[in-house]
Amino acid sequence: MDKKKIGLGALIMMMFTTIFGFANGPVAFERMGYAAIIWYILGALLFFLPTSMMYAEFGASFKDAKGGIYSWMERSLGKKVAFIATFIGLASWVIWMISVSQKVWIPL
Repeated sequence: MDKKKIGLGALIMMMFTTIFGFANGPVAFERMGYAAIIWYILGALLFFLPTSMMYAEFGASFKDAKGGIYSWMERSLGKKVAFIATFIGLASWVIWMISVSQKVWIPL
């Protein structure tokens, strides 16, 4: 059975749409024009680069962990803190996705 992998382009688009927001691109272009590109590049350098390096370090340190961020935090900080941080992160993500889904209709 072939294992499918995410390509670099798909990964970049997933990061762009979840962090910068699908609806924020047209809004930024409408407000700033092509000058918005500079801020997206700056955001990529100051956010994505350090974040990807941090995840790469965690991934290299905990190669055998099967639970992702929870496993990393559990081994680093303990079960209680890992549960609280993971729960808060996922809960805020769900609320954020609901608010973003309303803004998706702007560019469409």
